[in-house]
Amino acid sequence: MRPRNLNRARPVASDGSDWSAAREGRVTVVIADSGASAEVLVFPPDEPVERGAEFSYRGTTWVITGARRDSGILVAEPAAH
Repeated sequence: MRPRNLNRARPVASDGSDWSAAREGRVTVVIADSGASAEVLVFPPDEPVERGAEFSYRGTTWVITGARRDSGILVAEPAAH
């Protein structure tokens, strides 16, 4: 399976200002875990996110490697990790 490049990943501001357009469906939550730190990223509902997908965030290529059990939250690690 060839990884896809997800190009619309972006963090959400705590005040919600990053999401100004109307949304349908559910967003996908991804924990970007570099080992030393972790950040929560939110993908829009129209961006299909799955295990093996790659995306660029803060100058690093990330790959979705798994999911948190029973939560639906995905986990990503740097591709060169």
